[in-house]
Amino acid sequence: MSFSVSFNPAELPGAAAPASVRPEAGDGYEILVMEACSALSDAGGSRFHIGGFGTDEWPLDVAYDLSAFMEQFPSLLASVRDRREVEVDLYSQGIERTLTFRPSGDLVVIHCDSRTDWVPNPEHESIARSELVAMLSKLAEDFARGLKAIN
Repeated sequence: MSFSVSFNPAELPGAAAPASVRPEAGDGYEILVMEACSALSDAGGSRFHIGGFGTDEWPLDVAYDLSAFMEQFPSLLASVRDRREVEVDLYSQGIERTLTFRPSGDLVVIHCDSRTDWVPNPEHESIARSELVAMLSKLAEDFARGLKAIN
């Protein structure tokens, strides 16, 4: 399986569930992302997916792992678009993996470094830059849709 990342928001029937996120003046992006991911997790039914490097489905959750990913998302998307190298650290206990995205012509070579007993196989995967940008853009749209669904 090649690298993939996605967010599938819950399909909430009827009226949207009330969210517990109450932004305050001065809240930074990271704080807002943590609160948003916590609210998505509390609402239930959403799924955060990363697969690749020999494992189709990494054991991820919405509250913590999606938050860690989304904290780094603006830098990831901008760097991929601008053909710059960027790292995403999935630092949560049990996952502990760093993904390094390196431009190579029309491709992006992704290196996976594990800090646990899990061994990526292969350690490198390639994806078309346009495909990765589309995948990341869809994730952002689905994240926004999930937040809208829970108000």
